Amino acid sequence: MAQQGSPPPRSARPPRPDHRGRHDRSPERPVRDDDWQQFDAFGPDPDDLPAWAGPSDYPARPARTLQRHPAGRERVFGAEVGEDDYDDLAGHDWQADVGPGDPPASTDVPRRSGRRGRAAATRLRKSRRRVYRWCGIAIVACVIAAGVTALVTHHSPKPALYVTSLLPGEFKAVPNACDSVSGTVLNQYLPGPGRTSADEISESTQSQCSFTLDRKPDFLVLEVAAEAYQPFAAASAAGSAAGSASANAQDNYELSYKNLAKPPRTATAKPLLSAARISPLAKTGQQAFVAVQTERADNILTDVITVVIRERNVLITVSESGQESGHGFGPVAAGTLEAGAEAAARGMLAKSLTEPQA
Repeated sequence: MAQQGSPPPRSARPPRPDHRGRHDRSPERPVRDDDWQQFDAFGPDPDDLPAWAGPSDYPARPARTLQRHPAGRERVFGAEVGEDDYDDLAGHDWQADVGPGDPPASTDVPRRSGRRGRAAATRLRKSRRRVYRWCGIAIVACVIAAGVTALVTHHSPKPALYVTSLLPGEFKAVPNACDSVSGTVLNQYLPGPGRTSADEISESTQSQCSFTLDRKPDFLVLEVAAEAYQPFAAASAAGSAAGSASANAQDNYELSYKNLAKPPRTATAKPLLSAARISPLAKTGQQAFVAVQTERADNILTDVITVVIRERNVLITVSESGQESGHGFGPVAAGTLEAGAEAAARGMLAKSLTEPQA
């Protein structure tokens, strides 16, 4: 319960005889509520004012201020009052307690909280500016550091010395060799019955198949092989990119040509196959030739016809052999063997061209 403080002291001087209270009215003229409507606020100032509008005997002074304290009490001119004392304070006439000669009470209450609020707002703005400034500096520093790092560590990639992947247009696979030779070709150059076939290699990039006809007086063997070469660092054929798959196939094409032109010797220093008579095969792939050889072993003479075709990175090798003499077989015409080998090679090439490319 808040205790009521002492009220402000009253003036000890007696009132003057001519002093009038603020509620006194002149006896000559009663005051009416509509008297103020008789005067024009924007007209000329009247010389004679009504008696009720005369100057007051009390000096004008500012109103007194109640200051609230944090503890829920208010201070009235140095006295603390509680919430229950407002009615008594409101009904008390403080003007009557101050004499006309008393000095006016000061009501200037410093607004410290307002100044502190403005100072805090100013400090907050400065803090934000500092944060923004340092953030901007940090971002610029990061960008500069990233640029310098990129310039220092960036190196132009050196071109590869050789090709490491298939070039556009090169083949990814080859067809199955056994399915590439048509039945028409087989029936014409290896007529049955008695014909057999063997699938020797069957992979996506390499396939090999052989057909054999063993029926006296004919002993014929047709071998069909195809391979899609891959990039190889050591491949450096003229006219092709170094290390490319096409260069690799071209190198093997030239190697086949050399081995047929000059067959390797055996342990007896006598080659089994004679040096081939090689002639180009026109209008077949990018490169093609035909080689004709004779093989001698144990008094058996055999003619061997080999056709080699290169189309980009695919190398096709077809050979057909027919026994000329020995053990009751032969003879067979060399022209027939050559025609059969060329027909099988062209069929294999046509199938290869339908394979997917890079």
